[in-house]
Amino acid sequence: MDEPASWTELIPLVLTAAWCHGPASPLLPAAFEPVLMAYGRSYPPLLIALVAVVTTVLVESLNYIGYGYVLRSRGLGRARQASARLTELFARRPFLVCLLVAATPLPDWSARILGAFARYPARRYLLAFALGRVPKFWLLASLGHALQLSGSALLALAAGSLVLTYGLMWLRRRHGSITGRAETHVQTSVAI
Repeated sequence: MDEPASWTELIPLVLTAAWCHGPASPLLPAAFEPVLMAYGRSYPPLLIALVAVVTTVLVESLNYIGYGYVLRSRGLGRARQASARLTELFARRPFLVCLLVAATPLPDWSARILGAFARYPARRYLLAFALGRVPKFWLLASLGHALQLSGSALLALAAGSLVLTYGLMWLRRRHGSITGRAETHVQTSVAI
């Protein structure tokens, strides 16, 4: 393993972490994991994990404040009412929920929305995310170090993740629209 020439070589990691965990994060599922693996090939996995965690927690703080502001607006009162049951469940163990979401492949924006609805304190939310992401990011960087996958293999992994996620979303929507049409047809037939 070569030693990094300078900290400037980690700037693309910081920028990618900010982009993948910023407001675009719901649109970029599992796009950051291959980046961690790529950096793990050349840098100490713990260094990569710590740089990524600090960056993502800083970005997450902006996300959390922004989501909180938007979600608490008067225009989203119906959304708050609709998610009241989920928010209540979240409020039972919010730190644990945030920790588990941060440490697993579950989408982080789900805990961000529930935390904002529940008015969970930002410091606790961010601490849970930091604690959950350190082992996750370290594991991914360590896998990159151990497996030494080529850049094209990591790119294929990222692309495959996006195709799989968006493909499943498309199938779910398609199935929902087919089911909706079938229910409408049944209701119309019964009414006749």
